Amino acid sequence: MQRFGWDRKNDAFVFRMKGNIPVHVSWTFAVPAMLPFVHEWSRHPRSALTHTVILAALLFLSVFLHELAHVWAARRQGIGTERIELYLFGGIAWFKRGAASPYGWAWIAFAGPLVNIVLAAGFAASFCLLARPLLAVGPRPDAFLEWTLWLGALVNAVLAILNLLPAYPLDGGAIARHLLAPRFGADTAARIVGFCGVVLSILRFAVIVPAATAGILLWIPPSFKPNWRAFRATGSKKPVPQHPA
Repeated sequence: MQRFGWDRKNDAFVFRMKGNIPVHVSWTFAVPAMLPFVHEWSRHPRSALTHTVILAALLFLSVFLHELAHVWAARRQGIGTERIELYLFGGIAWFKRGAASPYGWAWIAFAGPLVNIVLAAGFAASFCLLARPLLAVGPRPDAFLEWTLWLGALVNAVLAILNLLPAYPLDGGAIARHLLAPRFGADTAARIVGFCGVVLSILRFAVIVPAATAGILLWIPPSFKPNWRAFRATGSKKPVPQHPA
């Protein structure tokens, strides 16, 4: 069986991990690494290229390790993994059918953000020890090590915080749903998370609009549609993907 190659149908690079788990890396995964530096390309193309490459590498490392944590936690619960996908909005680990308690599924969902918390702490500690105090006003743009460590801490902190929001299709939504289900029932738990997601999807524009005004293009989860659908308990019977980064 081919270990790696290009999937023309889905426009994605595919490689296989140990255990024959396919990993699909869509070309769209590179888009989030380019968006923050769109305006910098016209003024400082060399710096923009450096920053884009560093951010792309950090994003891949952070999101991939996030998904591997889901896979590891699922394996501890006796649940196999069908595939991992990295695409425009992060990553998703698709699991095989398996029996796990609601708390087991909540742990599987939490494992991803937990890895990002650990990585953020590691990058921040390295920044303080090797570069400069963390409370300094950001890194010096011409200091490669400072910028990389600072950005690594920032990327993982943002991934951890966003993924712990109680909304679909984020890990926080899965955690909240599984923890609430034993008390309120699966349907009510899903609707509670959907309501929280609707509120958060509206509030996110408080960050997106000012950032766009400042020339920084951002996409911030959660999306409105899946949360509105869960809140109204309508739509297809297809389950919410688990677990995005």
